[in-house]
Amino acid sequence: MRFIQTIIDQHQKKVQERNDACNDLISRIDDALRDAKSIFSAPQVFVDPHTETEWRSRNSGILSDSEAHKILRLKKAAKYKMLSEKQLELADIARSMSHQILQHNERAASMKVQAAYALIGDVEGRKLDQQQMTCIVKEAHNHLVIAGAGTGKTTTVVGKIKYLLKTAKCLPQDILVLSFTNASASEMNERISAETGYSIAASTFYKLGLNIISQVNGVMPRITQISLRKFVKEQLLLNMQSDTYLNLLSSYLLYNRVVAKSEFEFKSQKEYDEYLKLNPPTTVNNETVKSYGEMDIANFLMQNGIRYIYEHPYVIDTRTSEYGQYHPDFYLPDYKIYIEYFGINRNGEVPSYFKATNGMNATEAYRASMEWKRTTHREHQTTMIECYAYEKLEGNLLDSLKEKLEAASVSLVPKSSKELWTQVAAEGDSLLDGIIELFETLVNLIKSNGYNIATVRKLNHAGSNTQTNNILLSLLEPIFNAYCKYLADHKEIDFNDMINLASEYVRQGKYINPYKYVIVDEYQDISKARFTLLDCLRKSRDYELFCVGDDWQSIYRFAGSDIGFILNFSKYWGATEVSKIETTYRFSQKLIEISGGFIMQNPVQIKKSIRGKSEDFGFPLGEISGYTDKFAIEFMSKKLNDIPKGSSVFFIGRYSFDAKLLNDSGLFSCQYNNTSGFVDVKAKSRPDLNMVFLTAHKSKGLQADYVFIINNKKSRMGFPSKIQDAPILDLLLDNCDQYPHAEERRLFYVALTRAKKKAFIVTVNGQESEFAMELKERYGEDLKKEQFECPLCGGRLVKRSGPYGEFFGCSNYRTNGCNYKRKIR
Repeated sequence: MRFIQTIIDQHQKKVQERNDACNDLISRIDDALRDAKSIFSAPQVFVDPHTETEWRSRNSGILSDSEAHKILRLKKAAKYKMLSEKQLELADIARSMSHQILQHNERAASMKVQAAYALIGDVEGRKLDQQQMTCIVKEAHNHLVIAGAGTGKTTTVVGKIKYLLKTAKCLPQDILVLSFTNASASEMNERISAETGYSIAASTFYKLGLNIISQVNGVMPRITQISLRKFVKEQLLLNMQSDTYLNLLSSYLLYNRVVAKSEFEFKSQKEYDEYLKLNPPTTVNNETVKSYGEMDIANFLMQNGIRYIYEHPYVIDTRTSEYGQYHPDFYLPDYKIYIEYFGINRNGEVPSYFKATNGMNATEAYRASMEWKRTTHREHQTTMIECYAYEKLEGNLLDSLKEKLEAASVSLVPKSSKELWTQVAAEGDSLLDGIIELFETLVNLIKSNGYNIATVRKLNHAGSNTQTNNILLSLLEPIFNAYCKYLADHKEIDFNDMINLASEYVRQGKYINPYKYVIVDEYQDISKARFTLLDCLRKSRDYELFCVGDDWQSIYRFAGSDIGFILNFSKYWGATEVSKIETTYRFSQKLIEISGGFIMQNPVQIKKSIRGKSEDFGFPLGEISGYTDKFAIEFMSKKLNDIPKGSSVFFIGRYSFDAKLLNDSGLFSCQYNNTSGFVDVKAKSRPDLNMVFLTAHKSKGLQADYVFIINNKKSRMGFPSKIQDAPILDLLLDNCDQYPHAEERRLFYVALTRAKKKAFIVTVNGQESEFAMELKERYGEDLKKEQFECPLCGGRLVKRSGPYGEFFGCSNYRTNGCNYKRKIR
């Protein structure tokens, strides 16, 4: 009996323990649920996104202990059903809290917006739209506002400051506004003062760094006055006087004409074909070949004075009823030697997406083809040199080819450094502009990151581009070292040094942040050094952060900017409230659709639903094409005759030397304007037009009625530029720009969206750039129709007769009075 009683007692004890554990979990879940409910208890109070992190931290124990699989052990408890229901409720809240906070804040913003309209009134003479006001009234520790082109970013910033002051959330001295140029900071100061009547600290990052250093040291540092781009150019030309350096530079350009990827890096034939289409493997002799390995082989043969013919028919007729003539990859006519480049890895395999035939898989079919070629050469006693894709992957393709050529008694006669450079730089001195911009970018990024060349070499210890990156670092090193030495010898610092030194002083506690609210305009242009300074200031003394920017317009990588800081904002700053401003006051809805569709080909860019003006001037994109540059510019000049009197016109190029296309045509005269920094353009046929040439970079923030984007050629120095996508940039950036020509695409977007009425792409037949072809493929029919549309109102052009002959006139002349006419020549 005692034994049975013991068993009963143990069972009852176990039941009680199970019930107690169940009740304890229910109680703890109730506490967590009440905690969650309290977050949303005040309908008009904003919930900071960071609150979710804090709630999860406070309730991490119960969130873990109440997981569905863990409570199954209590299935026999008396209140298990209640526990299960509570567990589901808690799991649902944990899963949806981010969304609940978002919804709560939207409701709270709606309540506050109307009161805010009454409180601050118009801003800079107009009533702000709903999205702008929502950005202004929201309260968050970290607030990122994504704003499209022409949506009134600066006005929103001014409105935010006005609201902070009117609600007494801040005193004027509590607010710091940061911009990126002296001009924008000065304009911000004037606009804030005019709207609020207060003087707010609005400055550049550089001025902020300068103030910090001056306060700590009691004396202003010496800021260098030299132009980095000019210095890089001078040093590059100086180093190019060395045959060794010139050879290395030529070789780099020779084997890095495009960003090359291996066939094995793709998942499908379509993906590989699309990449080749965007980055065609083109030799220095301007031949488009089938692979990057073949491109290297062709360039190596040229570099070493070996004549070759690409895909020359084999000496013997190999045609059958099933197969066509055999065309080996390369034929060396002076030696009667053939070269084949086989796309296999070390295991003799090809990518799985390669074509399978005759019941064989891709690798079996490819090996059979290789064996047939070997047999053909043996039977006809011809020499075939074999090269392999794995040799390129391993970085020894050309060394191996050299050995094989020498073994076959092929004479290698390397071109002199000057001969090689002449061939490589056949596009003219403009090639140097691309190299100078790339070197300027690298110097800025290396210094912004607080690195030196040795640090970058360590980062480059492994990877598919190690060898290429090391060559580029060898070219950059003497220029980088000369720049650092110049600064040291003259006891000067540059802007990167200034910000880095200021950050160090803040980190050491020598300067304490005095601000409660920091506002950053054009946040998409932030660099690592600028981010570090902001981060150090916040760790010194916390502040509210309000950032406004447009990731679609991040185009200043050459100055050290890193788009990763806006695309991955919360990674750097923590939980973030994200808002958008999407109504533009600059251009038409149709141009928004065209430019937005273009930029969003890159999936990492932030999606926006931009809304534009209702005015319609017809299809807002046109193409002007000619058989040569000269004809394209001539046809463009004739197009000016269709433009309304007194219109403003931008000619936008990728590089400053693109202005030569205008000046050398004889149809335009170009004069640099020292005041504006742009090139004034005049045409005898249209003296009434206000025309300027400027680069895409300089066009940002500006607008004209009509825009002509020139030099849309498929070349290293066209648009997109092929020089600026060097793989070494991946070592220095947040790795967000993996999409082909990502920054160039954003730059082209900026150029397109300068047009208030219409943008034209100027092309040369058969040499259209990737961007031009993309737009033509998507809008080809509309571009054809465009020539029959009225440039004034978008109406249909019809042929009419008058006292001076036939002309095209607008069909809307009766309905809206449009009197457009174009003489038929």
